Amino acid sequence: MRAAVIGAGAMGSLAAFLLHSAGVEVVLYESREERRSLLRERGIVLRGAIEGGFAPEVGEAGKAEAPFDLMVLAVDAGQTGGALRPLSPFVHRDTAYLSLQDGFAAAELASLVGAERTLVALAWISAEELPSGEVEVEGIRALKLGCLAEEEGGWLEELSAALGRTCPCGVEAVPDVDAGTWSRLQGAAAVSGVCAVAGMAPLEARADGRLDVLCREAAEECRRSAAAVGVELPVQESPWDEAVWGALRPPMLKRVEAGEATEVAWMSGRIVEKARSTGLPVPVHGAIFTLVREIEGGRHRPGEAAARELERRAEEDRGMSLQ
Repeated sequence: MRAAVIGAGAMGSLAAFLLHSAGVEVVLYESREERRSLLRERGIVLRGAIEGGFAPEVGEAGKAEAPFDLMVLAVDAGQTGGALRPLSPFVHRDTAYLSLQDGFAAAELASLVGAERTLVALAWISAEELPSGEVEVEGIRALKLGCLAEEEGGWLEELSAALGRTCPCGVEAVPDVDAGTWSRLQGAAAVSGVCAVAGMAPLEARADGRLDVLCREAAEECRRSAAAVGVELPVQESPWDEAVWGALRPPMLKRVEAGEATEVAWMSGRIVEKARSTGLPVPVHGAIFTLVREIEGGRHRPGEAAARELERRAEEDRGMSLQ
């Protein structure tokens, strides 16, 4: 198998390492010149829950020596089309596409390449790219793979077998990707959204009583929204634990701190969209979605003032929904 991993952040680097360790030929693509230079100089270095590394082939956009059997998308949600375009000449009719993106972002990939060629990875993994270039893997609880439709090339079984040989938690098949996505979203959207607004890592945020209440309410909103569209999820005892992130910052928090666009539209935004279609109130996720968008636009900054605004907007929306 020959694979292109597009995006060399924490999850892309981890995926490249696991695939390489399974004997897959991997070419890693990254848009950041500084990151490309580090990879050429030091290679991928993982520490923490997974220790290891290798020197990947770092590809150049628009160039490849041979077609790829697998394209792994580890870029931000919303950047899928732009990331795939330079490599579009280097695929064949049976090439499969794997989304490592958060929330319901795989829908964008499927619209471009077809649902039958779109594989989805649901990762209960906490990892962060450090300033040194190393990747800290805090926790790796579960990795689940599925296909949005009946696949054409049989890649899901082969990929699951390959990753299952190297991933410490093994690989689990997901027969219903939609239900699996809701399951991951329940804790992940709540924790990442609250942390992005408050500007805190999860361990710090969960110790704040106000934020703990908001996070748990957000997880329950997601569970009710899923039930409204026919997906039954168990009540989570602790969304903080389910999300896996602890001392490390969720990607959404890192992006707002860097002044970058986030995946909030594919997480809280999708929860709000689904809830509104069924008339279900979701005041916390509604407030998370609008506030993160405003932080992206420079109208707010992550921190205490934004956390107070999140609490105020959620409370206001609760009152309106009771009238």
